[in-house]
Amino acid sequence: MSNGTRTRGRAIVAGAGMVGLSAALSLRRAGFEVAVRERAPHIRETGAALGVWQHTITELERLGLGPRLSEIKAEQNFQRVRGPSGAVLDVAGMPPGRVVHRQRLSALLVSAVGEENIRTGKEVVGYTEDEVGVTVHYADGERERGDLLVGADGLNSHVRRKLIPGSESHYYEEGHHVWRAVLPFDGDLGDGCATVGHHRTRGTVTRLADGSCFWVLAQFGVTGEFAGSPKQEAVARVENLHDGPSRFVLREVVLATPEDAVMDNQVAVVPEIPRWKSHRVVLAGDAAHAMSPHIGSGASLGIEDAYVLGDRLSRADLGPALDSYQTDRIARYRQVRWHAKAMAIAPTPVSYVERFSRYLNWLNTTAA
Repeated sequence: MSNGTRTRGRAIVAGAGMVGLSAALSLRRAGFEVAVRERAPHIRETGAALGVWQHTITELERLGLGPRLSEIKAEQNFQRVRGPSGAVLDVAGMPPGRVVHRQRLSALLVSAVGEENIRTGKEVVGYTEDEVGVTVHYADGERERGDLLVGADGLNSHVRRKLIPGSESHYYEEGHHVWRAVLPFDGDLGDGCATVGHHRTRGTVTRLADGSCFWVLAQFGVTGEFAGSPKQEAVARVENLHDGPSRFVLREVVLATPEDAVMDNQVAVVPEIPRWKSHRVVLAGDAAHAMSPHIGSGASLGIEDAYVLGDRLSRADLGPALDSYQTDRIARYRQVRWHAKAMAIAPTPVSYVERFSRYLNWLNTTAA
């Protein structure tokens, strides 16, 4: 801290994504000096749109960002889901959500943490602990000393691999694939409702705050090799979302997308791990619990981790605080996985949305 106030110690955060930056804010509120280290040469957020729920907004407010949340321009509200007929699926109690621009939220978090506390091009590849601190090892050979290391370095976390050998990520067992793109599109995008269709396919299209258009398609149970380009595969799956020849905005947008703008990937997940911490090292976000994105709350859950970690550290010394955090998080994610599995095996569009609504209401009402 610049004013010379004595802190509770120095925390090094591996990863400058949503969770790492949120963890830095939470740890600072708990009295720690924070140093964020990012492996990429520049801070960047993959993807373009982020669905957030009231749970997420509450966590960000509790991290001190309430007065500045208007900067992320969470303008589009959504609360309904359509089936392949185009009719709104009749599911009572679906909580409202909003679409935000990921880059805008990232920029807000960077500003709140302070660029002077963030270094890029610093890939954490290991660490060593002793009785009085932790030494962080970087890919460039540099080492850095701290009192606490937070592994918020994502799906392929080096911190997790060191903490729990054999915990490498793996592909989602049922072949979950995602296609997406951002492009200029001046046409009418309709009401922004997501669609759940045949063959366990979901999709949505939305307008971002900068005027561009973002679409995403996802499907469970994809097997075998793809014969077409990513765009061709996406176009084929649009047909699972809409019955009949009538106008379908998502189809129009996918067809208008340049071939080289379509991104596709097979979804990978982190196996359930038996512990989240050692004496001076702790995990948060995808590094600890990356799950298939059909639960629609990966960033929200990671931001919740960040808040809970700081909250526990503000109430107790390091050892008891990390014990309490680990106990709380393992129990919570046991429930999250139960909900995620229920959604993944839902046999019909209506049952999927019913289970999704149940999960979101549970998430919003049981947040820390």
